[in-house]
Amino acid sequence: MDFRDDASAPWFGDPQGRRQHRFMESADINAAFRELFEPLRTGVRRGLSNEGQIYALEMDSVIPGELLGTCWIPIGSRGVDGTQVLADPARRRALFDILLAEKRTESLFAYVCERVGPRGAPHMYLEIISVDGCFAADFPIVQGRGWYQRDLVKVPHRRLDPVALA
Repeated sequence: MDFRDDASAPWFGDPQGRRQHRFMESADINAAFRELFEPLRTGVRRGLSNEGQIYALEMDSVIPGELLGTCWIPIGSRGVDGTQVLADPARRRALFDILLAEKRTESLFAYVCERVGPRGAPHMYLEIISVDGCFAADFPIVQGRGWYQRDLVKVPHRRLDPVALA
Protein backbone atom coordinates (compact mmCIF):
# COMPACT_ATOMS: atom_id res chain seq x y z
CA MET A 1 0.00 0.00 0.00
CA ASP A 2 1.36 3.41 -0.95
CA PHE A 3 0.79 5.95 1.85
CA ARG A 4 2.02 8.93 -0.17
CA ASP A 5 -1.42 9.31 -1.74
CA ASP A 6 -3.37 8.74 1.46
CA ALA A 7 -4.25 12.23 2.74
CA SER A 8 -6.00 10.72 5.77
CA ALA A 9 -2.71 9.37 7.16
CA PRO A 10 -2.01 11.16 10.48
CA TRP A 11 1.51 12.31 9.55
CA PHE A 12 0.33 14.35 6.56
CA GLY A 13 -0.39 17.88 7.74
CA ASP A 14 -2.72 18.82 10.52
CA PRO A 15 -5.23 16.05 11.35
CA GLN A 16 -7.86 18.64 12.31
CA GLY A 17 -7.52 20.36 8.93
CA ARG A 18 -6.73 23.77 10.39
CA ARG A 19 -3.40 24.18 8.65
CA GLN A 20 -2.52 24.05 4.96
CA HIS A 21 1.26 24.56 5.30
CA ARG A 22 3.70 22.86 7.61
CA PHE A 23 5.75 24.76 10.19
CA MET A 24 8.90 26.21 8.63
CA GLU A 25 12.03 25.30 10.53
CA SER A 26 15.06 27.57 10.75
CA ALA A 27 16.88 25.24 8.32
CA ASP A 28 14.17 25.97 5.71
CA ILE A 29 14.51 29.72 6.14
CA ASN A 30 18.32 29.56 6.09
CA ALA A 31 18.25 27.41 2.93
CA ALA A 32 15.90 29.85 1.22
CA PHE A 33 18.19 32.81 1.94
CA ARG A 34 21.27 30.81 0.92
CA GLU A 35 19.72 29.61 -2.35
CA LEU A 36 18.39 33.03 -3.34
CA PHE A 37 21.57 34.98 -2.51
CA GLU A 38 23.77 33.49 -5.24
CA PRO A 39 21.39 34.20 -8.17
CA LEU A 40 20.79 37.71 -6.83
CA ARG A 41 24.55 38.26 -6.53
CA THR A 42 25.10 36.99 -10.08
CA GLY A 43 22.44 39.37 -11.39
CA VAL A 44 23.92 42.35 -9.56
CA ARG A 45 27.40 41.48 -10.83
CA ARG A 46 26.05 41.39 -14.40
CA GLY A 47 24.61 44.87 -13.96
CA LEU A 48 20.95 43.87 -13.65
CA SER A 49 18.58 45.71 -11.33
CA ASN A 50 15.43 44.46 -9.65
CA GLU A 51 12.39 46.71 -9.22
CA GLY A 52 10.35 44.05 -7.39
CA GLN A 53 9.80 40.35 -7.96
CA ILE A 54 7.84 37.61 -6.20
CA TYR A 55 9.07 34.01 -6.05
CA ALA A 56 7.54 30.84 -4.63
CA LEU A 57 9.84 28.27 -3.01
CA GLU A 58 9.00 24.62 -2.56
CA MET A 59 10.65 23.03 0.47
CA ASP A 60 10.96 19.31 1.10
CA SER A 61 8.24 18.24 3.52
CA VAL A 62 10.45 15.54 5.07
CA ILE A 63 14.01 16.90 5.07
CA PRO A 64 14.38 20.36 6.69
CA GLY A 65 16.51 22.76 4.68
CA GLU A 66 16.05 21.03 1.30
CA LEU A 67 14.84 23.32 -1.45
CA LEU A 68 13.04 21.41 -4.21
CA GLY A 69 12.29 24.22 -6.61
CA THR A 70 11.48 27.85 -7.20
CA CYS A 71 8.88 29.55 -9.33
CA TRP A 72 8.62 33.17 -10.46
CA ILE A 73 5.15 34.63 -9.92
CA PRO A 74 4.16 37.43 -12.30
CA ILE A 75 2.60 40.09 -10.08
CA GLY A 76 0.20 41.16 -12.81
CA SER A 77 -1.44 37.72 -12.62
CA ARG A 78 -2.51 38.48 -9.04
CA GLY A 79 -4.06 41.88 -9.72
CA VAL A 80 -1.05 44.01 -8.77
CA ASP A 81 -0.47 47.00 -11.05
CA GLY A 82 3.27 47.67 -11.02
CA THR A 83 6.10 47.04 -8.63
CA GLN A 84 5.61 50.32 -6.75
CA VAL A 85 2.50 48.84 -5.12
CA LEU A 86 4.62 46.09 -3.53
CA ALA A 87 6.79 48.68 -1.77
CA ASP A 88 3.90 49.20 0.67
CA PRO A 89 4.18 46.47 3.36
CA ALA A 90 0.39 46.30 3.88
CA ARG A 91 -0.31 45.73 0.18
CA ARG A 92 2.53 43.19 0.01
CA ARG A 93 1.11 41.30 3.01
CA ALA A 94 -2.31 41.23 1.35
CA LEU A 95 -0.74 39.66 -1.73
CA PHE A 96 1.04 37.07 0.40
CA ASP A 97 -2.24 36.27 2.17
CA ILE A 98 -3.72 35.45 -1.24
CA LEU A 99 -0.72 33.34 -2.24
CA LEU A 100 -0.67 31.39 1.03
CA ALA A 101 -4.40 30.67 0.71
CA GLU A 102 -3.93 29.10 -2.74
CA LYS A 103 -3.54 25.35 -3.08
CA ARG A 104 0.10 25.10 -4.15
CA THR A 105 3.12 22.96 -3.37
CA GLU A 106 5.24 26.00 -2.51
CA SER A 107 5.13 26.99 1.14
CA LEU A 108 7.58 29.91 1.17
CA PHE A 109 7.39 33.11 -0.81
CA ALA A 110 10.09 35.68 -1.46
CA TYR A 111 9.90 39.36 -2.32
CA VAL A 112 13.03 40.92 -3.82
CA CYS A 113 13.71 44.52 -4.79
CA GLU A 114 16.56 46.96 -5.08
CA ARG A 115 16.25 50.00 -2.82
CA VAL A 116 18.23 53.05 -1.83
CA GLY A 117 19.19 52.97 1.85
CA PRO A 118 18.93 55.78 4.39
CA ARG A 119 22.43 57.07 3.54
CA GLY A 120 21.85 56.86 -0.20
CA ALA A 121 23.67 53.56 -0.59
CA PRO A 122 21.88 50.93 -2.72
CA HIS A 123 20.94 47.58 -1.24
CA MET A 124 18.99 44.49 -2.27
CA TYR A 125 16.03 43.81 0.01
CA LEU A 126 14.96 40.18 0.32
CA GLU A 127 11.91 39.16 2.34
CA ILE A 128 10.94 35.52 2.96
CA ILE A 129 7.31 34.93 3.96
CA SER A 130 5.77 31.81 5.48
CA VAL A 131 2.60 31.20 7.44
CA ASP A 132 4.66 31.27 10.64
CA GLY A 133 6.76 34.37 10.14
CA CYS A 134 8.44 36.97 8.03
CA PHE A 135 12.22 37.25 7.64
CA ALA A 136 14.27 39.85 5.78
CA ALA A 137 17.79 40.82 4.82
CA ASP A 138 19.27 44.00 3.34
CA PHE A 139 22.25 43.02 1.21
CA PRO A 140 24.48 46.07 0.52
CA ILE A 141 25.43 46.65 -3.11
CA VAL A 142 29.06 47.75 -3.22
CA GLN A 143 31.68 48.59 -5.83
CA GLY A 144 32.79 45.36 -7.50
CA ARG A 145 36.25 44.09 -8.30
CA GLY A 146 37.52 42.82 -11.59
CA TRP A 147 35.18 42.70 -14.59
CA TYR A 148 31.97 43.52 -12.71
CA GLN A 149 30.97 46.98 -11.57
CA ARG A 150 28.80 46.06 -8.58
CA ASP A 151 28.75 43.25 -6.03
CA LEU A 152 26.36 42.04 -3.34
CA VAL A 153 27.58 41.62 0.25
CA LYS A 154 26.17 38.73 2.28
CA VAL A 155 24.67 39.71 5.65
CA PRO A 156 22.60 37.79 8.21
CA HIS A 157 18.81 37.93 7.97
CA ARG A 158 16.45 39.01 10.74
CA ARG A 159 12.93 38.11 11.81
CA LEU A 160 10.41 40.89 11.18
CA ASP A 161 7.25 39.54 12.82
CA PRO A 162 6.61 36.65 15.20
CA VAL A 163 3.58 35.64 13.15
CA ALA A 164 3.62 37.56 9.90
CA LEU A 165 0.19 36.84 8.50
CA ALA A 166 -1.99 35.98 11.45
